Amino acid sequence: MSMRANQLTAAWLLGIVVWLALMAGSYAWLLRYSFAVGRTSVAPRTVPADLGLSPRLTRPQLLLALHPRCPCSQATVNELAKILTQAPNATDVTVFMYKPSGKPDSWLEGSLLDACRRMGCQIRPDPDGRLAASLGSLTSGGVVLYDAEGQLRYQGGITGSRGHEGDNAGEQGIIEILLGRRSSHQSMPVFGCPIQQPD
Repeated sequence: MSMRANQLTAAWLLGIVVWLALMAGSYAWLLRYSFAVGRTSVAPRTVPADLGLSPRLTRPQLLLALHPRCPCSQATVNELAKILTQAPNATDVTVFMYKPSGKPDSWLEGSLLDACRRMGCQIRPDPDGRLAASLGSLTSGGVVLYDAEGQLRYQGGITGSRGHEGDNAGEQGIIEILLGRRSSHQSMPVFGCPIQQPD
C-alpha cells in the first residue's frame, strides 16, 4: 500500500474515532441533562393560608407550579392529564403559572396554559414565582398534594426524567392517594426549568 493510501486510511480512522467520541460525549450530556434534578425546598405540612384557597376544602388539592415557557414541562402536563383520567373528580387542580413582575397576564399564553385550561385547572398567575416558592416548588413541574383536611400527602415531580413521559413513581403515588389506596407517598425528584427563569 502506498504512503498516500496509508495517510488516507489513517485520516479516515481518525475521523471515525473523533466522530464516535463526539457522539458518546453528546449522549452522555443528554443523559446528564435529562436526569438533572431540579431544586426544591420543603413544602408546608398544611395548606398555606396565603394561597387563597377555600378554608373549607371538600376535595384534595393538587397544586402544580409551572413556568409557561419551559419546554420540558409539557411532559408534566401530559402526565397530569393521565392522573385526572385515572382518578376522575378526585381532586381540585390549581396551576401556579410563573410570570415576571410587571408582565401582563398575556405573557403566560402558550401550549402549557391551553392544555391546563382544557383539563379544567384553575390558573393562578404567580408573579416572580412567590406562591410556588411558598410551597417549596422552585422547579417547573413541581407538584404538592394536600388532602381534603389540608394535610400534605405528596411533594415532588410526576415525570421520570426531564421532558419524558411514561409511568413513574410520583404519578402512580398520586393516583393511589387519590383513589384511597394509600395515605401518602415519599417525595420524588422534579425535572424541569427553574421557576424563576424569565425566558
